[in-house]
Amino acid sequence: MKKKLLYASLVCATFLLSNNLFSQSNNWEEYLINDIYKIEYSYQTCEFSSTASQELVVFKISNLINNNINLNYSTKIWNNGKEVETELNPEEFRRSIKLQANEVFISDCETNNKEYTIFSGFVHNTTQERYPTLTKFELINITIENE
Repeated sequence: MKKKLLYASLVCATFLLSNNLFSQSNNWEEYLINDIYKIEYSYQTCEFSSTASQELVVFKISNLINNNINLNYSTKIWNNGKEVETELNPEEFRRSIKLQANEVFISDCETNNKEYTIFSGFVHNTTQERYPTLTKFELINITIENE
């Protein structure tokens, strides 16, 4: 009986977790599209501590061609309405992604792709109240290199 109860609990928890992740990652907003690539973004809540979670901007980057590419870009961010001086530490805000032909890259808080996210704010775990700090972001100096 205990095994059946444990199994049912695991199935239910897996369903709820996958449904939550699926619903968060399905709300993509188009950021930029051209003949070579498409960049979309969404907001994802990621478990951070027992009292608060982190809200991150996550990206879905699609290679739309039949060749491998390297996509490079820099990030500009505004926290509480003020632009963050990204030139002081450009390596922190510069990204490069290798994409195979027709590959789709998705950043999130669950994989090693978290470095391709942008911190947006905190979310209180009990009340779900949001405490955003990010007021704007831009991806700039986007370049493509063919492999």
